Amino acid sequence: MKIDKSKFTYWQLRDLQNEQQNQDEATERLKIINSAYQKAQSYLSDEVQKIYRRYFYADISEQEVSDIMSSHISPSELVTLKALASNITDKESKIAIDDYLSRLAAKSRITRLEELQVKAYIAAKSAGDVELDQNIKLHTDVMKRTWSEVERQGAVYDKAKDYNLPDIKAKPKLEAKENKIIIKNPETGKKVASVKMEQDIPKDKITEIPNRYVEAALNTRWEGKNFSSRIWNNTDKLAERLQELFTTKELSNMSERDMIKQIAHEFNTSKFNASRLIRTEANFFYSKIKLDNWHKRGVERYQLLAVIDSRTSKICRSINGKIFKVRDAVFGKNMPPLHPFCRTVPVIYLGPKNNAVSYIKEVKKNE
Repeated sequence: MKIDKSKFTYWQLRDLQNEQQNQDEATERLKIINSAYQKAQSYLSDEVQKIYRRYFYADISEQEVSDIMSSHISPSELVTLKALASNITDKESKIAIDDYLSRLAAKSRITRLEELQVKAYIAAKSAGDVELDQNIKLHTDVMKRTWSEVERQGAVYDKAKDYNLPDIKAKPKLEAKENKIIIKNPETGKKVASVKMEQDIPKDKITEIPNRYVEAALNTRWEGKNFSSRIWNNTDKLAERLQELFTTKELSNMSERDMIKQIAHEFNTSKFNASRLIRTEANFFYSKIKLDNWHKRGVERYQLLAVIDSRTSKICRSINGKIFKVRDAVFGKNMPPLHPFCRTVPVIYLGPKNNAVSYIKEVKKNE
């Protein structure tokens, strides 16, 4: 993303650059996530190929496939299945997999089809575990960076004041005098305002984000869910789609090549979902930190800045540059993310008060 620096103020430019930094880190995190999904896909593809090449032959009937997949495996195979799940760190996922394996162990015999389906379930959950870990790391980084940035912006806001200057074309004259800046009318030479100069706040005075806040934020629900529940919902759907694929009917009707292609399709869908989720949630946490800080400091207004390029949505183009009241902020309406993959950023507004608008009132008026 190229930014025309001449079009933005200092703080606007910083916010756009911060958003780009968040997206760049998301790209790096996605490489790890995609690698995990690719590993799970390759594992399942290899398992399916073994079955096709060992047991199936040309023109095999559905009944013959059923007989083969209904044959029982050795109970010792359960140990191998448990080993597959050993690297999963998420507690809820481990419990879900243990319950799944316990139900199988309670049966006197396990069929080859059941074995393949549980492998699909574990593979999906293993990829989801990596996705969750990378999301937590990214969103924690985003929150820490944003917290530090809004603390600096807040320090500026706390000292900002509005001055009514003469309606003249020439720029006001600034004159440094002792510890003050004198603003003068360039036409008359008369003093308009006197601004006291204060030292910058030392870096060690800017507070760090509390761990308890990070933990609470990570569990924040918006549009009904938090990001971890969205991840597990996506991986559960992946497991379900794979298990529906691994049935006697599908195995008998599909060639090995077609089955491998379908497995790849299901995992590619999950990779896309993972990309959409991590980028959208990163934008959410970036906006949430800002909004929480603005409420705390009593900030009145903010402005939305869209990243304008060939990928910019109509929604973001239409709302770009608009100014809103902090008290009226609503995620998905006038506070990003406004849609999946949203890159629009909220920026503290220090301009004239009469430019502020209430988006909610505006929407109602147009309805």
